[in-house]
Order: sequence, then C-alpha cells, then structure tokens
Amino acid sequence: MLLQTLKFYLARIAVSLILIFGLGFSFLFFLHEVALPAVLFDDVAIQLTIIIVCVFFGFIGYGMVGEQRFFNSLHFLENISPQSSPDNIKSQHENLLNFTYSSYFLPETGKRYRALSVLLYADYLMSIGDETPKALNIYVQAFLQSPKDSRFRQPVLTILNHGRELTPEEMDLLLVMVQQKGAHDKALSYYLAGQFLNSKKWSGSVELLFLSVLNDQSDLSYEIIQFALPIYLAHKREDERALQFYLFALNYSVKEKDEIKNYLARSYCEGNLVAFAPKLHRKCGEIFTSLSSSVREEIKKESEENRIGFKLKRIKIFRREDLQDLKRMKLKMGLMFGRMTIIGRGINWLARTLLMVGKHILLQILEGLIKFGCLSLKAKLISFAILSVATILILGLSELVLKNQGNLSVPFRSSILKLKPSKNKIEDKIFTVQIAAVISAKQADTMIGRLKKKGVEGLYIVKGLQRAGGYWYKIRVGHFPSKDEAIAYANRLVDSKLIKNYFVISLPKK
Repeated sequence: MLLQTLKFYLARIAVSLILIFGLGFSFLFFLHEVALPAVLFDDVAIQLTIIIVCVFFGFIGYGMVGEQRFFNSLHFLENISPQSSPDNIKSQHENLLNFTYSSYFLPETGKRYRALSVLLYADYLMSIGDETPKALNIYVQAFLQSPKDSRFRQPVLTILNHGRELTPEEMDLLLVMVQQKGAHDKALSYYLAGQFLNSKKWSGSVELLFLSVLNDQSDLSYEIIQFALPIYLAHKREDERALQFYLFALNYSVKEKDEIKNYLARSYCEGNLVAFAPKLHRKCGEIFTSLSSSVREEIKKESEENRIGFKLKRIKIFRREDLQDLKRMKLKMGLMFGRMTIIGRGINWLARTLLMVGKHILLQILEGLIKFGCLSLKAKLISFAILSVATILILGLSELVLKNQGNLSVPFRSSILKLKPSKNKIEDKIFTVQIAAVISAKQADTMIGRLKKKGVEGLYIVKGLQRAGGYWYKIRVGHFPSKDEAIAYANRLVDSKLIKNYFVISLPKK
C-alpha cells in the first residue's frame, strides 16, 4: 500500500516536471524569440500559469488517462468473443488486475477497480469451467468481494472437496461461507462439521457451526455431542450457547444428564436469560420443574447465595483504555463528532469539489481540442493567427499600462537627481558618467538597486525619448569638475567589475 502511494505521487511529480521543463520552456522560447522578439515584458504571470497548467495535467490529467485505460480494457473484456483463445483472454484479465497496482491509482482506488476486474474474471472462468489453482484464487477473491453472490461459492467448494486436507485458512473461508447471512447451506454445513470433527478443531466459530448442525438434527449430531460435551463441562459453562447445547445433549443417551440438568435449572433460578432469551429460559424452567422438590430447593438456595454474593461485589467493567476505545467507536459510528472529524470532513469536501471542478475544466479543454482537431486546415490557420494577434495585443496593452502607471506615480523608486553645480571649480561645464541605458523603468530601478547594494553612490536616472517611440532610461553616476576625474572614477568601477562599459558626458553648468 505504501509503495503504491509513493508510485502514485512520484509519477505525477515526474510528469509535471517533464511538462514544465519540456512544454513550458518551449512555449516561453517561442513567445520571446519567435512571436515577440522585439518586445520586452515581465513574464512572471505567464510562468506561473504554465506551472499551474502543467501541474494540473500532471496530477489530474495523468489520473484520468489511467481511469480511461482501465475502463476501456474492462469494456473490451466484457464484450470479448467467446471464440477467442482462453489463454489470451486470461492473460488480458491478469494484465488488467496488475494494472490496478500501477501508479495511476491510489491504493483505495486500485482496490475498488480491482474488485470490478476480479468479478469479471471470475465470471469468465466459470463460463469455461476452469478449476485450476489459479482459478480457485480468483473465485476466492470474487467471493470475498461479493459474498452474497452464490455463484462463486459452488466452484470454491468443488475445488476444495477433492479429498485433500484443508488448511486452517481454507477452513476459515468455509466457515465464512456457512455463516454468511441469508446463505445457509445444509450440505456445506455438514461437510464442514465433519472436517472439524476429524481434525478435532474447536473455536467460537466452530461452536456456532456445531449448534447449527445440531439444530438440523443431522447424522453427525451424536458425534458432535460426544466431542463437545466434555469441553463444555470441563469449563463449567452456563452461557447461552452452552445452555442450548445442553438441551440438545438431553435428547441423547449421555451419562452426564444429571449434571446438565443442574446447569439448566440453576440458570432458570438465576433468571439471566429472561430479558434476551425468553424461549430458552422457558425450556430451562421445564427442566427445573421436572426435578425433585429437594433438588429444586437446593438449587434455589444456591442461586440465591450466588445472587447476594454478586450484588456485594463491585465490578469495574471499564479501564481507561476501554473508555478511550468506546469514545473512538462512538465517533466512528457517528454517535458523536470530534473537531478533527469535522475539519477532516470539510477538507475532504473541499478536495472532492476541487477535483470535480478540475476534471470538468480538463474535460472541457479536451472537448475543445477535439473540436479544434475536426476543423479544416484553413480554419486552424485562421484560429492560430487570431490567437497570436490577441496574445500580442494583450501583452502590448499590459506593457502600456505599466508604463502609464510608472509615469503617474513617483518617477522612480530611486531618486532622479538634478544636476548640481560643482563647488570645487567654477567652470562652464561639469562631467558625468553614463553606465547604461534601458527601455524599462523597472529595469533601471533594478540595476540601481543592485549597484547601491555594492556601495555605488550618486546614481540617478535621466528619461529621454526614443526615435522609434517610447523612452530611454539612462543610468548615470556622479558630477565631476573635470573629465579626467570622471574617467578615473569610471575606471575604478570597471576594475571593481561593477560595470562593463561607460562613456563620459559633458553637461552645461546650468
């Protein structure tokens, strides 16, 4: 179960990563290098969208592919021709069963789908009369999945009844078959009772089977009495099952009749069965009345002493652990609700809702792709052209909006410094160093922020018009009284690898 869960999530993570690094990067390359090579824009939103879409298809889409493959195979096997090769059909059924253990399904989902495939496989094996050990395994699985379906009981019994000694697990399976509600089979009960008598096996389940056989008055009844009566008496049992057995035993010639009657009479006097087994209580009363008066008085006296002694005893039924188990059982049965249960149900509802919405969206996308695939080549080209133009327009408008927002707000996050006259020398010109020119205010702010972190002071931006439209954002640093000082400062920046290129600009003093 743990392995299948790990396979489930690892496979989806792997598919998501393949989609992100394969299709995602390919789309970004096409967008930047082919569709919009001359447009600079922030593609963070596009990247997030690609990641969400790829993860969606990697998780939900991958699972839907697995479900579709399973149901396609199931439908094919349901309608397969009976003239097909049995070996081939069996092989396909086996492959379908193995498929339910794949990474497409969580353990619970795989188990649910495996039940469907097992029932179909068992039905086919019955149709060809297969009684091989492999077929027995499939019949057992089918019975455990659908115990009320009597079709699968008979082939199991036929195969098990080949004269070999049954294993404890096989006997337990037969017990489950016998005790299945509404599926009482006398022949099966007698057969299984005989098996338990031969093996001298005794348990609570075997006890119920023996009582059922005794109630039917079969030929095994006397053998059951001889085998089980010493066990009951050795443990001095007076519970309901034991009393039922004692009543059956009185119908046969057993030497322990007096001891049996005493148990039945004492139970009647104590009245333990009045509430939940009145019929059995009346039969015990009949035994009590058949005894002599002296014996009855003695039994009454003994029962009264036992009753008084029981009342004086303080019995502690529950331990602390038992109370905790009782609380958990009440929570499980819905008799009370805990906070974690409520939270868990809420999370479960939310997850199921998101899954349903996701599947609906994916189905709509797939339906749209199918409809698109049915279009003619001309229609496909026109659709692609319209989509490309729309994408370019949207990106252009978003870039324009960002520029307008930049113009309406404070010009830049970094200060645009005004030219300051030199205090050291009075000349007609001052000099500054231009280190870069970009077409985006955001790019300029980013570069200035990076240089400031490295200790460069005196940075400012000059905004100028481009010939082709738009603006240049020129990044400059410092005001120097002479060109030599400006060049020396710029060379220090180059030597420190803070900038790569520069040129000195002379500016009028004013």
